[in-house]
Amino acid sequence: MQSTRTRRKVAPVAENGDTADKLDQLVLSSAICNGEDIGPFIRKAFASGKPETLHHHLRQFARSKESEIEEVCKAHYQDFILAVDDLRSLLSDVESLKSSLWESNSKLQSVGVPLLKSLDAFVEARNVSRNVNLALESVGVCIRLTELCSRSNYHLSNHNFYMALKCVDSIESEFLDKTQSSTLKRMLEKKIPEIRSHIERKVSKEFGDWLVEIRVVSRNLGQLAIGQASAARQREEDLRIKQRQAEEQSRLSLRDCVYALEEEDEEGLSGGVGDDSNGGSAILGFDLTPLYRAYHIHQTLGLEDRFKQYYFENRKLQLTSDFQVSSMTPFLESHQTFFAQIAGFFIVEDRILRTGGGLISKMEVENLWETAVSKMCSVLEDQFSRMQTANHLLLIKDYVSLLGVTLRRYGY
Repeated sequence: MQSTRTRRKVAPVAENGDTADKLDQLVLSSAICNGEDIGPFIRKAFASGKPETLHHHLRQFARSKESEIEEVCKAHYQDFILAVDDLRSLLSDVESLKSSLWESNSKLQSVGVPLLKSLDAFVEARNVSRNVNLALESVGVCIRLTELCSRSNYHLSNHNFYMALKCVDSIESEFLDKTQSSTLKRMLEKKIPEIRSHIERKVSKEFGDWLVEIRVVSRNLGQLAIGQASAARQREEDLRIKQRQAEEQSRLSLRDCVYALEEEDEEGLSGGVGDDSNGGSAILGFDLTPLYRAYHIHQTLGLEDRFKQYYFENRKLQLTSDFQVSSMTPFLESHQTFFAQIAGFFIVEDRILRTGGGLISKMEVENLWETAVSKMCSVLEDQFSRMQTANHLLLIKDYVSLLGVTLRRYGY
């Protein structure tokens, strides 16, 4: 068997008697056998004006190769015959397979066409069903969304701001992303911040009105509390007088009377500016509902710290303004109102500290109290320096002592 790898063939060396044409033919044959480029030979033949010689050499080379081809064909003649027979038998098998495939395809088409039609109808029905389900789901979302919007408007009209905010939060967290209507979604994205801003403005206005109202209430509350402290002190003095009188008499005969007086005194001391169930006073009511509602709404809006700071700054400003003594009115005439305002301020702050849920801290109340004590000392020093009558000094001092007794009952 001949090797498939082409080897370089070397042309035989010409003998001394060979002609130049024979040598050229050998060189050309060697170049063709080795797969070299014969372009130089062609250019040389045309340059020398002898293309016929090149043509003759090529014919000679072709004749030499034809004999080789004949030898190969003779050597593999039987294989060629077998290959042709195989191809003929394969051709008949191919024709048979082609006919079988055509029949199978016809049967498949006859069976598959109705199935394809049914499949198309099924796909269309499924798409319609899916669209209907999506439409029903969207309508359901819109209905629930509309109900929440209506409920939110109802709570807003009734000034029930907390429930309105809860409805708005539900709309934003549960339904806004599920809404298929882009128009409705844009409207909600625009209105939700407006509703929250509206609620914040409303509760801030109520809180501002409460700040104005609580100043008047604080003054009346302070006057009442100081009056109660004065009455309690008077009862104590009366009790001591009666006890001294009783001690001068027989202790055995009047023991029950002394005990009765002590019980009456305890009942009198226990009565004061007490708490009631509405966050006000049992004797003089003051309403903290606007304050706590504003605090609760700001907590819901995530603005708790800002409201705490706003509340503390406003109350501190109110306390500072309470220490402004009018030069048009003598301090002897206005000192009771002055100290009553301070007493009422800290009575209210004590209530807020105990019931406000962290609106103001004990440290902040103590800072306010220290500021108030410092300013009261400054005001008293200034006013006492202007007074010439000892009775006036004693009168104011007595009222200051009542202020101390009153606020001591509230932990100051």
